Amino acid sequence: MVFGCAGSGKTTLAQKLCARTGLTLVERDSLGVLGSDSYRAAIIRLTCQPRWVLDGAPYYVEDLVYPLADTVVVLDYPKPVVMWRVVRRTLVLEILRQPVGAHQPQGLAAWRDGEHAVRWAWSSYRDRHVEGLALMSRGDLAHAEIIRFRRPAAACRWLRQL
Repeated sequence: MVFGCAGSGKTTLAQKLCARTGLTLVERDSLGVLGSDSYRAAIIRLTCQPRWVLDGAPYYVEDLVYPLADTVVVLDYPKPVVMWRVVRRTLVLEILRQPVGAHQPQGLAAWRDGEHAVRWAWSSYRDRHVEGLALMSRGDLAHAEIIRFRRPAAACRWLRQL
């Protein structure tokens, strides 16, 4: 599982991880509304597979994912790094008018929406940092290797060593 704040690079790292390992990638944002029956069913299908990478925290289905996850990668980058990444991604998405993963062009007026990726990254950064630290002491992840990266370069080095 790859965990991090909006804009931290979860999808990019998960895609590269899958390319290097041959694991199946599942983007949590593409599974539907968090907590819905269809979302839970998609997670159940994922966890029935022997090897997978989940891009994003398994909100509402932790009981299904955490006991089976053997590795959790926590992208806990400094806020300026996260903000640069999410702003850059959003600008590229809007200028090219092409989807990037589960993210769709919305127009620059959408930046006023409190749930827009840029605003969400800014407002939820602290909560995701605390949540990432808490993952390290969860009992249902005691069996898993938890890897926390504070800098993108460290994540890149780790990936190259796989």
